[in-house]
Amino acid sequence: MAKVLELKSLTFVRHAYAVSAADFFGSDHDRPLTAKGVQAAKELAAELAKTVPPPDVVLVSDAVRALETLKHLKDLIGEETMIKEIKELYDCSAGQLYNIIIENQKAGGHMLIVGHNPAVSQLYSMLSGEYTALAPAQSRTLILEEA
Repeated sequence: MAKVLELKSLTFVRHAYAVSAADFFGSDHDRPLTAKGVQAAKELAAELAKTVPPPDVVLVSDAVRALETLKHLKDLIGEETMIKEIKELYDCSAGQLYNIIIENQKAGGHMLIVGHNPAVSQLYSMLSGEYTALAPAQSRTLILEEA
């Protein structure tokens, strides 16, 4: 039996602009947001606040740039929202991302994912049938069930 999504909606967010790997001497995993990235994350938060419901579950990569992006989306998150920092989101495939979503979904709820390309763009594209290449600090919401 195939695993299915039981969510009402799913919002994919690509982390905001990070310091260039060429300009950062630590690991790729530890690259922080730039000032442009912080501003872009704040603008994304304002846009999402107008268009998506508060998430029931947030899945976020444990990479610094994803965690910092989520910090700027905090006004979207309710007191009862479950936030899960998931190491595997850092370098997963679209198929692995799908399985992570299935394992962490709350039936009938809204999930927000803060992750990385190519997985977030590829999975959104596969589920929606609409080719998408998310730039940093961009999002797409997939409505799976009308309220």
